[in-house]
Amino acid sequence: MSQLRTLAAVFVVTVAAITGGAALTGYATADGAAPAPEIQNDHYLDEDLVANGTPGQATVEMEAATRSQTVLVDPGVEPQGAAPVSPLALLGLGSPSVADRDIRPLANALIQNGHDVGVYVPDPDQQRRPAAPGGEQGPTQLGERLAGADAFVTFRTDYDEAQLDEIESFVDSGGHVIVATEPGAAFDQPGAAALDATLGVTTEPGYVYNMEENDLNYQRVYAEPAGDSDAALTEGVDRAVLPSATPVGTTDAGSDVLRPIEGSELSTTRASAEAPLLVRSDGVVMVGDSDFLSPENAARADNDALIGNLADFLVTNDRTPPGPGGQQAPTGPTGPTGPDQPPAEPSENETAG
Repeated sequence: MSQLRTLAAVFVVTVAAITGGAALTGYATADGAAPAPEIQNDHYLDEDLVANGTPGQATVEMEAATRSQTVLVDPGVEPQGAAPVSPLALLGLGSPSVADRDIRPLANALIQNGHDVGVYVPDPDQQRRPAAPGGEQGPTQLGERLAGADAFVTFRTDYDEAQLDEIESFVDSGGHVIVATEPGAAFDQPGAAALDATLGVTTEPGYVYNMEENDLNYQRVYAEPAGDSDAALTEGVDRAVLPSATPVGTTDAGSDVLRPIEGSELSTTRASAEAPLLVRSDGVVMVGDSDFLSPENAARADNDALIGNLADFLVTNDRTPPGPGGQQAPTGPTGPTGPDQPPAEPSENETAG
């Protein structure tokens, strides 16, 4: 009997402690639950930190007035047999199941201004062309496409030695190249470092984030023009949004174009991120993000102006127009007096003189 009294006393004390605690924190509601306390986290209360969820429409415009050019895009699709029926489906112009890189804002701007957009998808069943009569190996599939292009946009990182030589020759002949990478891409394929070395650019490990000021989340960082930035690439760009960016650089006398805003940090060091996120080295532009080109991101901040500037960069190159059959047009003298023709026989007057 004494045990029953002891248990009853413990029960009464426990109930009193619970109801007393409820009285201290507020009051017990009809269903027995106390109302939730007010949120005290400044991150959620500060209206300045709430991102704009309705940024408006993207307006990608081009200013360059040039001849019609061909821009080749390598979306980074691994060879898996035949290419899709419509290659532009890989740019988000078809069903979502085949869209690997949705860069419609860039592609549409180029097409609407009279330029051609081609997509390179390697065919595993197509081999290199046979060796020429002199014994030299024929071009790769990529080399054949580059021979007929004026500019090149690539998301790939794994090219073999022959393809890297063809890309280097393309740049040396005046073609413009945009390389879009992302955090971790440098470690996905062994050819990443080789592509960087070929084009004179660099990529750092890690991603840039900003807990103080960002677009929608901490990894969608703002970037602004650097002090010595390329005016042609930053015209109309006060801020750009890069959804997942990694630092990039140049090995030659290049220029920093966009840098992360103050308060940005690097994931691998937690230190202030000061390295640029977009750079230019002559005819090559390297950007540490690949998703800013998509339709949903083109409408953020001044991304549409940036995309238009990149489109102008692609078509304002010094590439010599390809000749018939996709071969580079000759630059030396042609016709009867060209170097491949035998010298003309002297006339009778010239012989007499």
